Amino acid sequence: MRRRLMLVVVLFGLLMSLKSVNVLASGFNLKSIGSVDTSGRQISHWWYSGSVPVFSGEAPSGSTVTVSIDGNEGSVTAGGSNDWSYSPGSLSDGDHSVVITNNGSTINFTLTMGVDNVNWDAVNSDVNTSTLPTVGIIFPTALLSSVGLGLVVLAKAVAKKN
Repeated sequence: MRRRLMLVVVLFGLLMSLKSVNVLASGFNLKSIGSVDTSGRQISHWWYSGSVPVFSGEAPSGSTVTVSIDGNEGSVTAGGSNDWSYSPGSLSDGDHSVVITNNGSTINFTLTMGVDNVNWDAVNSDVNTSTLPTVGIIFPTALLSSVGLGLVVLAKAVAKKN
């Protein structure tokens, strides 16, 4: 009886840790602005030569992504495959302040619209950029490994006692 109870507790703990890891492993990033591949890079200034940008990225499934452009907000819900996409409609040529948020994380940058406003040297440069991890971080893996190891040790100790 004691063994069965411990087995149920161990399995429940393992299932709960897997559920937590699934939530924690989901990331938030901006993959593209229209046809411009941002590859998750956070740059303080992006240029777009069209007039109707479409922002696309990744966020935890079912979570709300809020996009604010010059203080005008809109929001979308990330789909089952963690993808989201938002179009504010047509934007005028010139600079626009963009702030994208999800679950306390923020991506902000200046978006310059229009063909005549593009600084092609800056667009093609990787200077002062950083790449965000694509969906996933080390913490969930470490948590799962620690919990799993702890459960194995606990199960062995209970088995030796019985």
